[in-house]
Amino acid sequence: MASFCPKVRRGAQPLNEPVQRKWRFSRFVYLTILALGMASAYLLPLLPYRMPLCLFKLMTGYPCAGCGMTRAVVAAAHGHFREAFEWHPLGLAFFIVAWLVALAFGYELLTDKPLPWNEWFKRRGMALAWALFLAFLLLWLLRLSYLRWGQWLPVPLKVPL
Repeated sequence: MASFCPKVRRGAQPLNEPVQRKWRFSRFVYLTILALGMASAYLLPLLPYRMPLCLFKLMTGYPCAGCGMTRAVVAAAHGHFREAFEWHPLGLAFFIVAWLVALAFGYELLTDKPLPWNEWFKRRGMALAWALFLAFLLLWLLRLSYLRWGQWLPVPLKVPL
């Protein structure tokens, strides 16, 4: 299976045309999805109804580990970063990282040189996955404790009820 981020070293041969086309296409797809996602996040509050987004909450009555992420991204898309953090701190982090990756992809497309994503993920990918898992788990437990005992820490978090 071909990689979407081919290795490029100093003095290396330029990418062959099919690999370069696939690489550019993947960057354009990401940027398009990001633009459409942010546009929909900006326009989501204009909908006349609020659809339930969390099946876990509908079935158990408790918020899931990701409850509030959509609201956080919507708030961040409107420039309300404090509110986005209160809805879900990782939602705000997701918003910022998505835009940083978009800037990196834009740089790649402008310079026509891919960054070494594969090497970065080989070295740090598993640690990043575990860090995200633990952050979601700890944040979920904190939010569940806020439901039970109220806000007992000076960290203001909205718990979707």
